Amino acid sequence: MPSDSKFRIILFLSGLIFVPVVTVLVIYFARGYRPDFTTGQIQPTGLLVAHSYPDGAQVYLNGSLKSATNSTLNLPPGTYQVQIKKDGYHSWQKKLLVEAEVVTRATAVLFPSTPTLKAITTTGATLPALSPDGTKVAYIRTPSALSQIYTLDITESPLGLINRESKLIATLPANHELKTTNYELLWSPDSRQILIIVNPQTAYLVTPSDQQSPIQTANAAVMQNTWTQSQKVVEAEKFRTLPVPLKDLLASASARLVWSPKENRLLYTATASAILADNIIKPLLGSSTQPQERQLSPGGVYVYDLEEDRNFKIDQLPLPTPAAKSAKNTDSSSLQPENAGWSWFPTSSHLLKVEANTITIMEYDGQNPAVVYTGPLSEPTAIPYPSAKQLLILTNLQPTPAAATPSANLYAISLR
Repeated sequence: MPSDSKFRIILFLSGLIFVPVVTVLVIYFARGYRPDFTTGQIQPTGLLVAHSYPDGAQVYLNGSLKSATNSTLNLPPGTYQVQIKKDGYHSWQKKLLVEAEVVTRATAVLFPSTPTLKAITTTGATLPALSPDGTKVAYIRTPSALSQIYTLDITESPLGLINRESKLIATLPANHELKTTNYELLWSPDSRQILIIVNPQTAYLVTPSDQQSPIQTANAAVMQNTWTQSQKVVEAEKFRTLPVPLKDLLASASARLVWSPKENRLLYTATASAILADNIIKPLLGSSTQPQERQLSPGGVYVYDLEEDRNFKIDQLPLPTPAAKSAKNTDSSSLQPENAGWSWFPTSSHLLKVEANTITIMEYDGQNPAVVYTGPLSEPTAIPYPSAKQLLILTNLQPTPAAATPSANLYAISLR
């Protein structure tokens, strides 16, 4: 019995020592501490979490193959040139700072290097217009004896379907021939109605969900102004939520403010020189370490990250020449494409640009531009699907030049 009692006391005391020691070791291991057998010490490391879409891509560090996505690597603190590669896709690369006890993320959306196109319409289309909620596209069918308005649902169904049949929503009176009129399709801010402007004197209002005949209206200008004012109210409400220093700067030295789909980033163009204050938002561990610019210059196109307080310059608009400045009745800023032609991609981490029959997708910090399509475009427009899996373009793939002809059709470019 005495020996049993002594054994229990030893076991109890050992537990008192063993459990706390193991707990501490587990905590330090989770924080990234690893034994360094060359120095015989425990050294802090950082975690590099490498993800890619699609996964299964190779991960290179400073030119050496280390792993495949998706994976987590323990690395000594330092700066690494990270590359993520996969056959058939544009490579992704970025210089990343790995800090001790901090998780650094390398998230690469890989875009195909060779585009795959699928015909969405085969009977002709023109004037594709994306709804404000990004879920539907309205267009006019061509050629046709009648001016028929269709909508295309570009959302992804619960079963994963993203290419659906177009829906006829309106047929305009036969006296409005497409060839002799200049149509314009405008969505209401709530994406429930479409204003079809035939000419300055004639317009029709269509409510796609009602399946009723288009209603002719003589108040198109008034309706447009009402919709514009409604949208301005919504934008003003969101603008009021910004931190005061940022709000003051944007109000005095920026224009063309566009929120990302997730409303976590802002795309804008600087109209005057200004300095963006530091620490507007409390810094987060693991925030982007990419070079930023807080000194704004006129014509510079920037993206501000509302979560990490980072400001990236992505483009530069040409400044007006002295002759252009002195020209009468000319607003030089209106001659430039909005934000140099960049618009948000559904991921909120990428931007999209159509220029000279080329479609480019780039990360919000100005890095990893990828040309996803080069070819004929009947209109300089690329509409992303909400799932970010496809782009909708209007083109004529016939041997004849792809001008805005009745034979142009809508095609989907596969991105995943």
